[in-house]
Amino acid sequence: MVFTSEGSDWIATFAVGDAALPPSTTAVFLDVNCVTDRSRIPAGSMHRDTDLRLWILSVRVPAGWRGAYTFIPSDAPLTVPEGDVDQRQWWIDFRRGAIESFEGAAPDAEPQRLRTGALPEGILTAETVELDGIPRRVGTYVPPVPGHGTVVLFDGDEVRRHRVLAAFDDPANAPARVLVVDHVSADGQERNVRASDLTANPRFRDDLLAYAGEPVTVGGCSYGGLASMFFALTRPDAVRGAACLSPSMWWHDEHGHDVPTLAKADNGGDVPILSEVGSLEWMMLGEVADATDRLAAAGHPIRSGTFAGGHDWVQWRERLPALITELLVTQSRRPESA
Repeated sequence: MVFTSEGSDWIATFAVGDAALPPSTTAVFLDVNCVTDRSRIPAGSMHRDTDLRLWILSVRVPAGWRGAYTFIPSDAPLTVPEGDVDQRQWWIDFRRGAIESFEGAAPDAEPQRLRTGALPEGILTAETVELDGIPRRVGTYVPPVPGHGTVVLFDGDEVRRHRVLAAFDDPANAPARVLVVDHVSADGQERNVRASDLTANPRFRDDLLAYAGEPVTVGGCSYGGLASMFFALTRPDAVRGAACLSPSMWWHDEHGHDVPTLAKADNGGDVPILSEVGSLEWMMLGEVADATDRLAAAGHPIRSGTFAGGHDWVQWRERLPALITELLVTQSRRPESA
C-alpha cells in the first residue's frame, strides 16, 4: 500500500497480484471498511495493469486513518441486484469470496498503544449460563494482577478473536474480572441470538446483571454499543459506566421507539457514558450525534467523539478497552460515599 498526501487527506493505493487470485478472475473489488461497500461498487472496482499483472485502485482516506480491507475476486461482472434484501444477501455471499483480511494505517495514524493483539496473560474460564431462557457461554477473565470492579463485554467471540483481553493486563488499571458474553446458543442448536440480546432486551439485561452479582462497567461495539447504552440508561442501580463504540442508534423497535425513548432517558440520569463513532461511518454519524445531544441535553454525563476509521474491529479493539479503562480510573477516584 502506498500513501500520497492530498490536502488534509491521504490517497491510498492498493494492489494485488494475479498470483494471489483464482485463475478465473475477471474482476476484483477492493473492500475498504466504510470507504467502499455494496452501495459504492464502481468506487471499489479495481483496474488491471496487464504489464505488471496487478489489480490496482486508489481511494481517499482521512488523516489518521486505520482500518481493515480485503480483495474480493469475481469471475463475473460486479452487478448489484435491485432491492435492499437482495442486495444485502448478494453482498454477504459475495464477501465470502474474499481472499484474506488485511489492515492498513495512514502514515499519521495514532499508534495502538495497548497490549491488544498480544496473548492475554491472565486466566480465562467459561461456563454455560442461561440468559433470556437460552444457554450460552460466558467467559470470565481474571488479569494477572486483578484490580477492582467487574467489566462486561458483549460479542465474546470477537473479543477473543481480536485479543482484546490483553489490554486489561496492565496492573495499574486492571479490573478484578472481565465477563465476555457469547451470543450463540450453547445447547448444540447453534442459534444466533445476538440481535435479540442486544436490542433493548430487558430479560437478557437482568439475567446478565444478576449473574455478574455486583455493579458493572459495560462495553460493546455496534449492537453491543447500543446494548451498553441501554444497560446504562435503564439499570443505573447495577451499571457504573458504559463504553459505546459505533452504537447502532438507528435501531427502533416495532413501535418505532429508539433506545433513549424506551429508557425514558429524557428524565435524566447519572451513569457516565463514553461514546465514539468512526468518522467514515456515514450511515450512522447523524443518528449517534442526535442521540448523544439528546442525552446531554437531558443531563446525562455523556461524552462523544470520533476516530479516523469505519465500523471496524481494527479500531474497536483499541478504543473499547481504552474507554473502559478511562471509566475504571474515574470510578477509582470517586469518594466511597459517592
